[in-house]
Amino acid sequence: MSNNKESSLIKNAFILSGAAIISKVLGAFYQAFLYQSVGSGGVGIYMKGINFYAMLLAISAAGIPIAISKLMSEERAAGRVDVANRIFTYSVKLLIFLGLILSIGLYVFAPLIADKIFADPRTTYVLQAMAPALFFVTVMSSLRGYFQGKQQMLPTGLSQVFEQIARVGFSVGITIFILKNFTGDNTLKIINGVAFGPFIGAILGLIVLLIFFKRKDEDIVLDKSNRLENFKILKRIILFALPVTLAALLPTFLDVIEGIIIPTRLLASGFSLAASDRLYGSFSGAVLALVNLIVSTSAAFAISIVPAIAAAIGRNDKADLARKVKLSIKMVNFISVPAGFGLLFLGKPILDLIFNAADAYQIMQFSFIMILFIGLYHNTTGILQGMGKTFIPIISLGTGLLVNVVVLTLLISIDSLNILAAPIAYTLTYIVAFIFNYISIKRSVELKSDWLYWFPRVVLSGLITGVIALLTYNIFFALLLGLLGYTVSQLISILLSVSVAFIVYVFVLVITRGISRNEALAIPKLSKIVIKVFDKLKIMN
Repeated sequence: MSNNKESSLIKNAFILSGAAIISKVLGAFYQAFLYQSVGSGGVGIYMKGINFYAMLLAISAAGIPIAISKLMSEERAAGRVDVANRIFTYSVKLLIFLGLILSIGLYVFAPLIADKIFADPRTTYVLQAMAPALFFVTVMSSLRGYFQGKQQMLPTGLSQVFEQIARVGFSVGITIFILKNFTGDNTLKIINGVAFGPFIGAILGLIVLLIFFKRKDEDIVLDKSNRLENFKILKRIILFALPVTLAALLPTFLDVIEGIIIPTRLLASGFSLAASDRLYGSFSGAVLALVNLIVSTSAAFAISIVPAIAAAIGRNDKADLARKVKLSIKMVNFISVPAGFGLLFLGKPILDLIFNAADAYQIMQFSFIMILFIGLYHNTTGILQGMGKTFIPIISLGTGLLVNVVVLTLLISIDSLNILAAPIAYTLTYIVAFIFNYISIKRSVELKSDWLYWFPRVVLSGLITGVIALLTYNIFFALLLGLLGYTVSQLISILLSVSVAFIVYVFVLVITRGISRNEALAIPKLSKIVIKVFDKLKIMN
């Protein structure tokens, strides 16, 4: 594969990664704001509702958009633009119907879900407030699939950012309004108010996509004359989307299952309702929020890799396919490994600064490895979906989910572990799922097994980066604490230590040959920085 093709693949991934990072940073900002407004107990209640909403969203807004992306990319690569456009048209109609059904269903059945599934009526209004968002996000996802199918990632990226800006802005505003105008315990008022945030965000995100869609460089005309051909197209969409939807559903189902098992098992172990909410809130609302912030970057490769893999298969270019698979897996490691070590060493001050939850650091210590394996699972799932092997991720994560339920149920009742069983089970889930995915890919793609060469180098670079980050943080914090306030000193120290650690990571990664010169050239924007290190150290490859 030429550097131009590599650059195009990585450029698309970086557009989505950048948008995902901005969105997740905004989301983490609000989650921190919410955490400090209602505490870990209130966040625990909110997370039950938002995780169930995310599960339904996976049903409506996951499989079909990826089907649009994959199938359109294949048809365009083969020169059949008219077929690609019909795929989009039928997908939109299917998504509108599905989104409407799920939105109405969630609103109507919210009391039953809260009572029978969560045994917590407090989640009723959270679920009902989120119900309208299901429809609009579903429609929005169809347009994202259209642009991704054309390998145009900018509209998707911008819509994600504006969606999150609107969501966070509304949520912060409603929280401040409630705190200023109501007295007493406002926890439930705030939680129910911010649950409208996804709906507000979806409206703005959809508007952004419609603006891009109006400017598209082609007319989409639906030919209704050939009903048999149209039926075949609809069948292709459903057959591809169904397993992809199930694969996207399982991670959200995992979060819902943990939202049921963790509080109920803690209650059975003698914890009070408030204590179980706090512990669950610390894990799901603080630790997982940071983990997902990092994972969103590597997960973007999974989205961008689908049309790229599909296009390579459409051209029957096995060598290009192998290079894309290998490059995307390595890029996920380049991001996830240092990020995991960073949270391991700097997790305590970060949790303290963002969430005022330094007591959740022990949970973070048991969670840092999951960053790598969640990223690798999403990445290999995208590869398999692009290859048309859509059922493999379902089997792999389904197996991991069974492992999670067994391990979590057994370990959480042990007094010395309790909530620490959650990150252990979560990590094992994705280790099992990734191994299944990777073995399947290896059977279909001729990949050179060079993990033993580059992976230890990446781990060593990440470990050194984490140690340097902690040392520089302690030095900066000690110097600044006497000059500035505690929080400002903490913020500046974290930013400076992360900056220093990034520079160290690049140098060590190049010195140890963890990254090659050609791989560095494929990274947009950052390539100039990395190549300068190669040149400075006089390393050719």
